[in-house]
Amino acid sequence: MKLLDESTYNVLTIVKWFFFATIIGIVVGMLDAIFLQTLDNAIKWRNKIPYFYVCLPLALYVVAVLSRKVAPDHKDYSTDAVLKKINDYKPISFISILKGFFLSIATMATGGSAGKEAPCADVGAGISSILSRIVHMSVQDQRKMMICGVSAGFAGVFGVPISGALFGLEVLWVGHIFYEVMFPALVAGITAFQVTSLLGVNYIYHPIHFVPVFSEQFFLKMIIAGMCFGLVSLLFIEISKAARVLFRYLAQKSNLFVTCVFGGVLLMGIAYVTSPLYLGLGAAGIDGPLSGAPLQSPFGFFYKIITTAITFAAGGIGGVVTPIFFIGAQAGATLSEFLKVDSATLAALGLVSVLAGAANTPLSASIMAIELFGPAIAPYAAVSCVISFLITGEQSMYPSQRISWDSGKILPHTHGNQTPAVNLGRRATDHPQTVHTRKMLAKKMWREVARRFPHNNSHKKN
Repeated sequence: MKLLDESTYNVLTIVKWFFFATIIGIVVGMLDAIFLQTLDNAIKWRNKIPYFYVCLPLALYVVAVLSRKVAPDHKDYSTDAVLKKINDYKPISFISILKGFFLSIATMATGGSAGKEAPCADVGAGISSILSRIVHMSVQDQRKMMICGVSAGFAGVFGVPISGALFGLEVLWVGHIFYEVMFPALVAGITAFQVTSLLGVNYIYHPIHFVPVFSEQFFLKMIIAGMCFGLVSLLFIEISKAARVLFRYLAQKSNLFVTCVFGGVLLMGIAYVTSPLYLGLGAAGIDGPLSGAPLQSPFGFFYKIITTAITFAAGGIGGVVTPIFFIGAQAGATLSEFLKVDSATLAALGLVSVLAGAANTPLSASIMAIELFGPAIAPYAAVSCVISFLITGEQSMYPSQRISWDSGKILPHTHGNQTPAVNLGRRATDHPQTVHTRKMLAKKMWREVARRFPHNNSHKKN
């Protein structure tokens, strides 16, 4: 009887979350389509204006004033703020949803280097938060609904229903995946993808036709590539931090107007000296390397890092995943010249690997590679993504992301077979005796590779 009651409860729970996740997927999918179509039309109109980026200083100031001065208590218009709200079991306001929707369009349409995924994921979390409060859900169920909203938003904007759903789970807390939310997150992601597809949204699909013959030499190249992508992820994170510190100091010494104008002028200068390609959404900078087209500059990934860091530090609103796609694809194409690997293949690996390292999401990034580029790339993407993830260590592009892991080391205060405490804090540094597991794994992996292939003189074709 007890078993029957438990089974009945599980069935009712599945039906309940299927119903709510489907509603979230439909609503968020429709909002995704509206947002993407509006952004696309704004960019098309902007491209008709020569030197469109000259209005960036004023645009950044207007966006900064509207986001910080108008309704200053409603600041949940970035992915990092949304992650913090979800982890703290707190709701998202409707005004924050409006800010995330419209101000990100203003940022990207005027040339700010930002991404389209954050508004969709953040708006998805906000709409889910409002719906859950309307039906008087518990705080725990409200949190599940918000996670489903993030998954639906991400899946709908990039056309990756499986990895988009898992991204919403994996990005919250590194070292812990919320399995109890996996089913509704998948339902919401798949539904949102179907809705956006029916509404005419086009996605980036680049099936990789180059299937290299597996060899020790090519595997070593993938390890080297993963390490390089991890270093690129670290570079992006650290430059973004430095830019925020610099502009925060400038704002304290002057005012918001001067800070925004200074950032806009810097972006104008970079676009004039290099190319406007590194401003705005940068879709051409992603499609080109994935198609095997030559790069405008081997330093394109670095230019995009700088413009993205300045945009957000100077008051811009939007996501960082789309710029990361740009950075990864450009870095992969540049690296292909040195590793003598097909350019499009390494660009595809760079796109997902830099995301895995910068967002600490190796699982969803590996699955994303399969959804975007086909199954042939799966083993190489998995290796590259995991190594990039190991290289970045405890760093993340989302400061509010929580990180926890078991160090595997018996701490001094434990005895015998006693299980050592697990650090469940936001950063490993919260416990001074915690050993960095990912760095240990990276060193061990590298020693194993060096031991197995000490003299690799293979000249096999790859």
